[in-house]
Amino acid sequence: MRGVVSVVIAGGLGCAVWAGLTNRVPFAQAEVSAVKPIAAYAPQVAETPLESDHDRRARLNARLQTMIREGKGVRLTDAPRAAPQRRVETRRPARVAATPSRAEPVATFAPPAVNPRAAPALRRAGYTPPTLDLKTPPRVPDNDLECLTQAIYYEARNESEAGQAAVAEVVLNRSRHRAYPKRVCEVVYQRNSRTCQFTFTCDGSIGRRAVNAVAWARAERIAREVYEGRSASQLPRNSVNYHANYVRPSWGQRLSRVRQIGAHIFYGAPLNGGSNPGAYEPPQAPTAQPLFVRNEALDRAYALVTTQMAQAVSPDAGAPTGS
Repeated sequence: MRGVVSVVIAGGLGCAVWAGLTNRVPFAQAEVSAVKPIAAYAPQVAETPLESDHDRRARLNARLQTMIREGKGVRLTDAPRAAPQRRVETRRPARVAATPSRAEPVATFAPPAVNPRAAPALRRAGYTPPTLDLKTPPRVPDNDLECLTQAIYYEARNESEAGQAAVAEVVLNRSRHRAYPKRVCEVVYQRNSRTCQFTFTCDGSIGRRAVNAVAWARAERIAREVYEGRSASQLPRNSVNYHANYVRPSWGQRLSRVRQIGAHIFYGAPLNGGSNPGAYEPPQAPTAQPLFVRNEALDRAYALVTTQMAQAVSPDAGAPTGS
């Protein structure tokens, strides 16, 4: 029974396949007839031969040459070269030494000569107190203007003109003060057994190195202007002390501070009725030595001789008394 069913099914499937194939043939034939063969388009397409790189470059060059001849290839040419400019060498001006803002008159006083035996200055980091020579007597000039010029040059030659004039004012204020010497040279070279009032007069600064001629002439001009009253005053009359800003003297707290000009700090009157440091100390007159100097040994010998002579005259004299 199963074999009969299988035969029937296989026969049905075969009939269905056959029917499908027979119905498809007309449509396939219609489609084949509707499509044109490729050969029908062949006469309408122009055959383009293959172009080599050499031929392409030649064609491009020919086209460019044609554009240039017709004036259409200006943008294809290089821009005209500018005429070469002559190079001008610019040289730096020669370095000129710094000159003062104004021409200084010729100095009247000759600067101190160089002393070959002067001790060199000590070069150390920070501030080093100078070594003072208070035993060698200084050579004090006879002219007050020369002493004032020295004070300006050695104390403030690196300061501005205002700072140099202020130092000169302090010197003149001292010469007018009752506690200081009257002459300018005596003020500048004032010293005692402990120190000198202006350090340059006893630390070997004078003659240690050659003097700068321009700075010396400027110092003399400023000294004349201050000495003759042709310079505007910057300090009060009681300003007789100053110091550099890199030192801290003990007397700075006892005075009223006036102002600072450059590296120098200037002071005025003492505070709380004190005294000015560096006031003039007149030399003490030497005490008269007696003609005869008493000697204790001679005094004892004289007393012994006197006692013996008294005993010889009176045997009871000097004898102890009993009770």
